[in-house]
Parts: sequence; structure tokens; C-alpha cells
Amino acid sequence: MFNRAKATGAAAAALRWLKGRQLPDGSIVDDPGTLVFQEWDTVNALKAIGTWRHDAPFSDDGTTDAALDFLRAKAKPGGVLSWGVLDTTPDEYCTETSSEYVSALTMLDRTDEARSSAEFLCSQQLPEGPWEEVHSHIPKAFQTEPSVTGFALQALLGLDMDPPHLKEALDFLVAAQRPEGHFGINWYYYGTHYYLMRPAVAALAEFGHHAAVAAARDFTLSDQRSDGSWFHQVEGFGEYSSPEQHTALALGTLAHARTGTDHPAVRRGLAWLLERQRENGSWDGGSYPYPATSSYASFRATQHIFTTAQVLSTLKRFAELEAAT
Repeated sequence: MFNRAKATGAAAAALRWLKGRQLPDGSIVDDPGTLVFQEWDTVNALKAIGTWRHDAPFSDDGTTDAALDFLRAKAKPGGVLSWGVLDTTPDEYCTETSSEYVSALTMLDRTDEARSSAEFLCSQQLPEGPWEEVHSHIPKAFQTEPSVTGFALQALLGLDMDPPHLKEALDFLVAAQRPEGHFGINWYYYGTHYYLMRPAVAALAEFGHHAAVAAARDFTLSDQRSDGSWFHQVEGFGEYSSPEQHTALALGTLAHARTGTDHPAVRRGLAWLLERQRENGSWDGGSYPYPATSSYASFRATQHIFTTAQVLSTLKRFAELEAAT
């Protein structure tokens, strides 16, 4: 069964590590010399803190306030964010980063700020249902991947807000699911099925799309490796994200599909993941996947904060499932 004490101890160590990654400007990053994902990492760290702040011992010492001040200073009109230091125009932003920012604000009881940004996100939903990434660095064909809509719906759910085109958004996600049960794989979105799946499954589960959720669950279970982990390798890329990252996202998919800790695959996956925590409290995230071309060299960045935050989210979700049984 789920060892809540072990999960709580792992979360406390991870939160201490995240706190130690904070820079003087308030941002929380893997590497001060590589800020391409500065806002994205900070948002993920904040969400991890918000997820465990009532359940794991953590001395904040101003960490949260400093990170929030940093993100407020970076916010664009509408209270939305890009993901980091790449040049953008004032009207360009990352819907996924912005949605997770709304979720983090909600968890941290900054609901007025969260609602203001969420209202802007609602206004940006496409009439046919999905949200898109409003960012010129993302190829046009990749701007409406299912995860974008999944993250937006989750952010709104946290505030009990309905988007203007809820049915269309859910229909879009259902239509995006492949016959095998997954939602595709895209190198730009971490090169794993589970980055696209986890937020899409979370949204579909909340709105009772049981057949789609069951298909996603079955695919995820069938894809587990013999050691308990998950991992995909996309050919043609340089350094790549880690099995720890893919496993956290796959287990998160199963958790949102309400596959509990009594399932052998979940137990094996959680045991593997907890054993992989590093001595400093983090989990290895590898590097952001990118093609071996000079045009994407600026995207080279480690993903330890993102991966550690995903592990903490997954552990908390299973703790909640265990408590509900």
C-alpha cells in the first residue's frame, strides 16, 4: 500500500531543494546560467510548494512571496506568462505556463489574482473548443496540442469556473485521443505520451468521460517497463528527458484515471520513483528534448525542477486517493 510517511519525507526533502534553487530576483531555476524556462520552472516550484505546504514540513522563509513577486513582474497584460527569457512580443504568452500559474495561485490562496488571469484565459478560448499557445517560438502545427486545453481546464476547475465553450473543449479532447488510448507524442512537449495525456485525462475524468479515461489508463498500464518505470525515446534528438520525468507523468495519468495504490503497476512505479530521489532531494529530469540543429540550441536546459514538481504532484494525488478509500 501507499507509504504516506515515506512520501511526505520525500516531499519535504524536495521542497528544501526547491527553496535552495531560488535566485535573488525570486525566480526558482535549475541553472542560473540557463534561464530559457525561468518562469516555467518558478511556476512549477510554486505549485509544488502549494501542493504540499499543509502536509510536509517546510520553512518557507519568504520563498513563496519572492517567487510571486518575480512572476508578477514578468506577467503580461491579462496576467499571463511566457515560459522564460526568449524574446517575445507583448501579446505572446504560454497558455500552459499561464494555466499552471493560475493553479499555483489558487493553491496558495491568491484567488483574486488567480481569477483575474483565469478570466483572461477564458476570453482566449477558441470557439471550436481548444486553447492554443500564443507564442511564435512554437510551430503553428503544435500550438493546440491536447495538453494546452487540459491545463487550461484544470486551472478553471480549481476556481469552479466554466469556460465559454466547455462542451467543445471536451469534444476536442475526446477527438484528439488515438485508438490506442494515448493523445500522440510530440518532441516539443517533452517527447513522451504522458505530458500530453496527464492534463487531458485529468480534465476528461473530472467531467465524466469514462470511456476515454479507461482507454488512456489501459494504454499507460500496457506501456510500463519491467522495472516499474516508463520511458520513450524519440529518434533524431540530442540529450533527452529522463525516465524519472516520464514515470512521474505516467503515474500522474493513472492517478487522475483513479487507478489506486492497490494496483501492482502503481506500486511498482511508485517504488521505482521513490528510490530514484537524489541525495539533494530532487529527481533527475534530464534535458529538454530538442532537434540536433542550431536553431534550437537555445532550448538546451535541464529539467530537474519540472520533474521534481511532477513527482510531488503525483505523490500528493495518490495520497489523496488513498485517503478517500
